[in-house]
Amino acid sequence: MSPLKWILLICGAAVILVYTVWWYRTREEPVAGLAPAAALRAAALLLAWLILLNPAIPVTGQEVSGGVVAFLDASFSMTRPGAPDGPSVWSAALDSVARFEQVWLFGGSTPRYVSSDSLPAAPLYPESRLAPALRAAASAGARQTLVFSDARIADAAGSLEVARRQGISFSVVRMGSSFPEAGIAALTATPWAEVGDTAEVGVELLAAALEGGVVRLEVVDDGGRVRATGWATLPEAGRYTPLRLRFPVRGPTGYQRYTVRLTLDSPDPEPRDDRRVFYIRVTERPAGPVLISLRPDWEPSFLLPNLDRLSDAPATAYLSIAEGLVSSDDYRAVPLSTVQRRVRGAPLLVLHGYGAEAPSWAQTLADHAERLLVMSAGTRAFELPGWGIRVGAPAPGEWYAASDPPPSPMALDLAAVSVDELSPLLRVRAVEGRRTWVALSVRRFRRGEPLPAIVAGSAGARRWAVATAEGYWRWASRPGAGRQLYRALWTGVAGWLLDGRSDGAVGVEPRQRVVENGEPLQWRAPERVDSLVVELSASDSGLLWRGVAAAADSLVTAAPPGRYRYVARGYREGRVAASAQGPVEVEEFSRELLPGAAVAESLTAVTPAPVQRSADGSRRLANSGWPYLILIALFCGEWAVRRRRGLR
Repeated sequence: MSPLKWILLICGAAVILVYTVWWYRTREEPVAGLAPAAALRAAALLLAWLILLNPAIPVTGQEVSGGVVAFLDASFSMTRPGAPDGPSVWSAALDSVARFEQVWLFGGSTPRYVSSDSLPAAPLYPESRLAPALRAAASAGARQTLVFSDARIADAAGSLEVARRQGISFSVVRMGSSFPEAGIAALTATPWAEVGDTAEVGVELLAAALEGGVVRLEVVDDGGRVRATGWATLPEAGRYTPLRLRFPVRGPTGYQRYTVRLTLDSPDPEPRDDRRVFYIRVTERPAGPVLISLRPDWEPSFLLPNLDRLSDAPATAYLSIAEGLVSSDDYRAVPLSTVQRRVRGAPLLVLHGYGAEAPSWAQTLADHAERLLVMSAGTRAFELPGWGIRVGAPAPGEWYAASDPPPSPMALDLAAVSVDELSPLLRVRAVEGRRTWVALSVRRFRRGEPLPAIVAGSAGARRWAVATAEGYWRWASRPGAGRQLYRALWTGVAGWLLDGRSDGAVGVEPRQRVVENGEPLQWRAPERVDSLVVELSASDSGLLWRGVAAAADSLVTAAPPGRYRYVARGYREGRVAASAQGPVEVEEFSRELLPGAAVAESLTAVTPAPVQRSADGSRRLANSGWPYLILIALFCGEWAVRRRRGLR
């Protein structure tokens, strides 16, 4: 310790001694045998004072190779070849750290401290993060470290800041070398299509040391047939080149697997980022809900994900602009005839921004729909002749959700949500129709008689619902009760509209059908079921995993790269309410494999010098656990002695 801390320690010990003697002689009952209790209290207070001074204490557990601690990058990027036609960087790194007794493995949020003879055969983490390992090693007493890595560290700047704060220095030992290569950084594809449609695939390419080179990309089906071919010019390092490929969709129906394949003039030393996989669900007709937005608004972007949860097939959205209709996926123009054909096969039609000014084709679609949700807009009253419904003119003012939901199929779900902090709705309208019920009521300025915010009803086998106000999306724009009510409201209304239709089955699809290596496979239990059971199996073996989740919970499992099949069953009141099965896949691809610059090469020159500590690799007293255990034991000992002498 420094001379100042020694002076503080001596002065503090004297004060503690005087205080303890004074307390037990003047403030306690004059009982014999309290000297041990006083000694225990003085020792406890002295230890607490030492912890506050936080001196350095010598340790040996972390001392390896002259006090230098080894850090080994255990991210997937270390599986890349160290040179063209050479072994992996991981193999070379294992040889380099063999001289150390203990090694810190870093990459993810939880680093590992292992002996050098028990290092894993392959890297563990799908990312390269150094800062968490620096914090953990500094807490364990390390002050000087060697980082064995390919220098592709994602949080290089943050690691420097952590090193400065923790008083730890590190130097990066670069493993491997750079070489010309290219890879597919991103892929987007049409999730489903009809037989005869044109599917579109978008890719983004990344390259290193191949600026201006030309590469060929192919879309190959599972039978090895080339469906589309394109050429792209590679960008300079750090930039992306986009490319779109299109091909006609053929039968049979079901999930069709495709691979986007990148080909260079010379062999790529890292081929795992040259192939990306995607699936297209091919159907004879679309099975998901269709949303048509007739006016610009935020509502469709919040409503569409909730519709996706209710059907096996994804919902489709179209936006009406001056030039016609465009798809919300890629904003490409879509002929009205195509939209009309898809609406005829959809289990639910949602017309957003519908009012008296709606085009005639929208009115026709509304009149002939079997299941209809209308979100009102405009300044005038309007009618839905095919349904016998009249919607009145909007009322002015701010309308707030009523805290007591009216009796309805959704009353129990809505009653559990607080509405006190919700944003107001605007332009509420009255609705006239037969066989109606109200899902939610609102009051102007929270006073007066309520008006319905959502009205629903039926006409034989047909069902309809009208959202009488505007601005529901504000509830979903912030987390909390508003988002919870928005989800419960619209999944409940749309679920009631879809109830009884076989093509509107509860969706139990995975969140992503294809995930990168290191990412988990996930399923979410829909809100319309009580529980969800998912079983996962490989194509060449039996059951690998089985998970169970309650309503609205998620099922998550990690799997090695490969192709799998899942079977999901949703239960409601003890019976199977929905089921689904299909393929899922974990790619060999990882973003860690993409071409990229070594961002940590310059860290060695600017790494802060170690803070002045003991030269033998000491650690701080406050960073150890045993002083606190002794402190607790001393106070407990004092309490026990006092109890034996009849004191509290």
